[in-house]
Amino acid sequence: MWDIVLKNGHVVDPLNQRNGVMDVAIENGRIAAVGEGLVGAAKAIEDCSGKYVFPGIIDAHMHLGSVYGSPYGSRMTALAGITTCLDMAGPLKEIIDEGHKTGAGLNVATIDRMEPTELWGTDTPSREQISEFIETRVDGGALGVKLVGGHWPLSAQACRDTIELCNEKDAYVAWHAGTTTAHSDILGMKQAVEVTGDMRLHLAHINSYCRGRVHAPDAEANEAIELLKSHPRIWSEAYLSPLNGTHLSCDKDGNVLDFVTRTCLEIYKLPVSAEGIREAFRRRILITLKDTGYVTDILEGMEAMRYWEEKGTTNVVGCFPVNAAISRMMLAQAKRDDGSFVIDAMSTDGGCIPRNVIIPMGLALVKFGALTLPEFVMKASLNAARHLRLFDRGHLTEGAVADITVVDMKSHLATETFIDGRVNMKDGVLYGQSIRFITTERGQQALKDKGYETITIDLSSPEPERLKA
Repeated sequence: MWDIVLKNGHVVDPLNQRNGVMDVAIENGRIAAVGEGLVGAAKAIEDCSGKYVFPGIIDAHMHLGSVYGSPYGSRMTALAGITTCLDMAGPLKEIIDEGHKTGAGLNVATIDRMEPTELWGTDTPSREQISEFIETRVDGGALGVKLVGGHWPLSAQACRDTIELCNEKDAYVAWHAGTTTAHSDILGMKQAVEVTGDMRLHLAHINSYCRGRVHAPDAEANEAIELLKSHPRIWSEAYLSPLNGTHLSCDKDGNVLDFVTRTCLEIYKLPVSAEGIREAFRRRILITLKDTGYVTDILEGMEAMRYWEEKGTTNVVGCFPVNAAISRMMLAQAKRDDGSFVIDAMSTDGGCIPRNVIIPMGLALVKFGALTLPEFVMKASLNAARHLRLFDRGHLTEGAVADITVVDMKSHLATETFIDGRVNMKDGVLYGQSIRFITTERGQQALKDKGYETITIDLSSPEPERLKA
């Protein structure tokens, strides 16, 4: 007897070339059957008329930790209809400490940010220091590390050493492009690609290098596309929100410390100083994020300025609307000569930053005609699942894990999610418990010692072949 049948939903499953109204049966946490007018005994039947039924949506770049807003990123992500996510900075310890508390129920992979200036007082750490950092994070349950060059840049050599060591150790490595000699823009992306060469790398949020700082946004997007085409071992994602995320931190003299914030102020031709930040608030081109105790909320205008100043102009995350629409659309559509996507996945760079809009903005591209429904699901679920070696997720094949996202066709908002065949979110209410970590064999024991269930993956295997869209 099936546990539940989802009836009459519009099922989209590009791996199995399904795109139409049909039923999905779930049994023992797995997909039991998919087809039109399924007939069989079921403990529960749910009418999904007027709804899309997708493989569980996967956010390939988001943030759970309070360093980017609040410790409630997993809760906000789950409420947005996501079933699995890749946290791109940690801190690992905080995510482990908070993961039992939020009730998010998500599958979570994490990589820990490496900030040598904070750890060792240098932007040129030794290979021994980098190696030790990688080892301790992987042994602690992380998949690997992230270079946060856009915010806290390191030397190009330190970045190359980190990528090289991660490749040698079969550890995950991602890079928010930027070094001490290149900004987080299209020139920084070009340098990152050159530094990486033929090594394996996740190059983060490609849209952030196409904001019109060097050339027009469409010209930068075209350059980014060609760079990725010529370096197929680089895996990438881009997000669709116009808002970025950055630290609004200043020193006692009013000098802006975060390099992304500096760049944003320059884009709007504002002083790169505390006064420039104040003027951005006055013009309402900058918002701040506030921890409410349940989620992260948005503050605007003078209220946002007062909050920032109350915090002493530090430890506040802000967002500028700097992502050009034309480059976001171009990056979402771009394909290689073989028909696969150039930018492999959709992401949000969200989580605790409230821009968890893969579903509504991705489906807006479908409505506009920029993507088909199967292409949306490929970028929002299937490609990321394969990249994370979660081969039994991202599709609705019989026997696959029943991770499912149900979306209202009119509002383009998630109404329900299933993780391992169990309801995790329904109508804005979370039914999950602790998060579950995606880790390697090396990290699973440390996480089990903290009371977590784990999904073990093997990053030593080659990157799966890209699928034709």
